Amino acid sequence: MNLLIIDENLMLNSKIKKLAENNGYKAKIIAFFKEKHLSNLHEIKPDFILINLESKTNNPIETAKNLIEKGYKVIGYCGHTRTDLARQAKELGAVFVATNGMIVSQLPQIIEELRK
Repeated sequence: MNLLIIDENLMLNSKIKKLAENNGYKAKIIAFFKEKHLSNLHEIKPDFILINLESKTNNPIETAKNLIEKGYKVIGYCGHTRTDLARQAKELGAVFVATNGMIVSQLPQIIEELRK
């Protein structure tokens, strides 16, 4: 299982990566996502792409939209008060939207449920 994490928050993305790897997943972080990364995704072959919806530099809603349109399974996450971002991601077609707390504590359960 390959996960791609798009998040410039070093504390959050490192927690997610460690949790993923501790549960047998391969995880790669792209802190600052650019359009050129879309052409490299076939090399990473992500089963799921996790995006911090509160990113200040990655334009997360537009990035999620582009990735979903290309057929990638996107999991968005944000703070629990950001229901506006969660709603937008769901409307775009994200396969799951979680709070930051859920993503750093329940990632394996989320992934396994989505694989069913």
